Amino acid sequence: MMRAVRQISIPAGRPKDITPRPFSEFSDCANIVLLGDPGAGKTHLFRESAAVEQARFITARTFLNTPSDRLRGQALFIDGLDERRAGRGDRDTVDALIVKLFDVAPLKVRISCRVADWLGESDLAAMGTFFDQQNGAYVLHLDNLQRNEQITVLEEQDVGGDEVERFLNEAEERGLGDFLENPQNLIMLWSAVKTGSWPATRKQLFELSTKLMLQEPNVERARSGGGVFSVAELRLVAGAVCAARLISDVDAITHQSVI
Repeated sequence: MMRAVRQISIPAGRPKDITPRPFSEFSDCANIVLLGDPGAGKTHLFRESAAVEQARFITARTFLNTPSDRLRGQALFIDGLDERRAGRGDRDTVDALIVKLFDVAPLKVRISCRVADWLGESDLAAMGTFFDQQNGAYVLHLDNLQRNEQITVLEEQDVGGDEVERFLNEAEERGLGDFLENPQNLIMLWSAVKTGSWPATRKQLFELSTKLMLQEPNVERARSGGGVFSVAELRLVAGAVCAARLISDVDAITHQSVI
């Protein structure tokens, strides 16, 4: 399944096209940064594209830890910049990445990162020392799943025939349409209700929705040991944060300040 992407930043002097386009249309570009929400399918898209282009798929962590002579001259799909970063303000990882890219000199490079961990123009400027050798980089955002893509995701979960359409239609009717736009959320929703146990009340709908949203399926990002909190514990805190945002009319809240 080839996903659609939108350009959100492109090299200076080139026309900007915000129309969704298949990721494959950018295969000739030397440098690409792919952004997406958690579970949007960045890793899956990189694996598939690397296989099609006979390129090398590698995580950011492995890329930084692999001797350069084993990577030189290859087309690289570097996945999970956010998983290598120590925090949102961590710029050391990008600096180390650029140093390694200069040493490796890949034929072309694609880097994926969660939207929330991408520092926008700051990261792009830091990477510019490498990207500008080849006319800059395209920054692309992975689009939400369209209906045909939702069907494909479910079919890969062995959901077939009329059952797919019934599930998608019922999810929308019950106010769960947002969960259909993200592959990870779609699969989690299907797993939660495939026995027919749809929420019967608004309270049950709220509990199911927040349960799905407060989980972290990515083992690289999940906390361990004393840092693990249950959904019930997180639900109250997340609700307080959302209420604070609504009351104060701010875009986001960080550990240090509001945005």
